[in-house]
Amino acid sequence: MKAAQFEHHEPTTLDEAVSLLGSLDEPAILAGGQSLIPMMRFRLARPETVIDLNRIADLDFLEESDGHLRIGALCRHVDIEESDLIAETYGSFFDAAPLVADPQIRNRGTVVGSVAQSDPKGDWGTVLLAHDGEVIANGPDGERTIPADEFFLLPYDNMLDETELITELRVPVPTENEGSAYHKLKRKVGDYAMVGVAARVVLEDGVITDAGVALTAVDITNIGVPDAEEILVDETPSGDLFKRAGEAAAETAHPESDEHGSADYKENMTRVLTQRALASAVERAR
Repeated sequence: MKAAQFEHHEPTTLDEAVSLLGSLDEPAILAGGQSLIPMMRFRLARPETVIDLNRIADLDFLEESDGHLRIGALCRHVDIEESDLIAETYGSFFDAAPLVADPQIRNRGTVVGSVAQSDPKGDWGTVLLAHDGEVIANGPDGERTIPADEFFLLPYDNMLDETELITELRVPVPTENEGSAYHKLKRKVGDYAMVGVAARVVLEDGVITDAGVALTAVDITNIGVPDAEEILVDETPSGDLFKRAGEAAAETAHPESDEHGSADYKENMTRVLTQRALASAVERAR
């Protein structure tokens, strides 16, 4: 099938895009298009108008500034995958990027688009949660910052207003003694996660002083695991500690049985991957 007829807009500035959002009737936003275009092709989505962001050069960036890693709305998965900055400093981002779908999608799809899609099986929402990240949205009333732990509401639903678009994602620049990792279970290349875990730790004098743990594909949204984080803080890293954090993650998870595995299996893999991700994060922090 082919997409139904639609009106295509190509703004060249953010202000122009925001103005279009406010004036058009339920427009769709196109950045990478790796979710939107297939839905339009099969007429699961039939927007009358599409606002294409790809000519807004100011949205194409991946940089550190003002104490944050900033990921612009037109930053592609492959930009994360091939970035020396990411490889040197942001372990969970470095791990997650090559696990997103396949090379064709990574070459075109955007990190922000994945977060905006809010698929609970998407990887980037989980990484954002583990890093205490923020979603920066822009609309007719100006810019607002939405903490990642408040952003995801339901599958494919989030805190964005209909007249807003995400301009960037932000996470704090890691300290010298911080490490992170992302571990993911999937059947084959290109598949969504059956289970994914992002972990982040900060070490001071051998003790964990801050931690982030978040999960993919085991609840109705990407979720953080505050109970696991509380278990980790003020403790010395050890296999037993990671096991207890893994138990907390498994208890927080609410996976569903499907053709890929039972709920019990996914809970157990949540337990296992949490331990592995924490071990990797601690190794990098050291």
